[in-house]
Amino acid sequence: MYGVVLWTDQRENRAVIWCEDHGDLAFYRGAAGGDAAMAAGDLVEFDIRDSGDLRIADMPRLVTRRSHPTLISELKKAATPSGVKQDEKRDAATSRRPANVISFSKIRHATYA
Repeated sequence: MYGVVLWTDQRENRAVIWCEDHGDLAFYRGAAGGDAAMAAGDLVEFDIRDSGDLRIADMPRLVTRRSHPTLISELKKAATPSGVKQDEKRDAATSRRPANVISFSKIRHATYA
């Protein structure tokens, strides 16, 4: 599977990856001090397996360094009140979910519709 790295802790050799299938995020847990030098925004290819409630990324391989350099800032911007469209504010106000939860499916739908 392919994915974009959202977060890393290079000291602990950990990463969170947004998967190409837009399913649950995948978590990478390598040996501390390992050589998986991934950074936020990198495009990686990896094997995936389910482990209870988590998706685990195994054997990540760098495809393109910083292929999505603005992804993190765009996600943060989308999470701010100024990044939420008026109809999404109305939907959040009338739903049972807390207003600070952003439905990614609505954002993706609005982006591609």
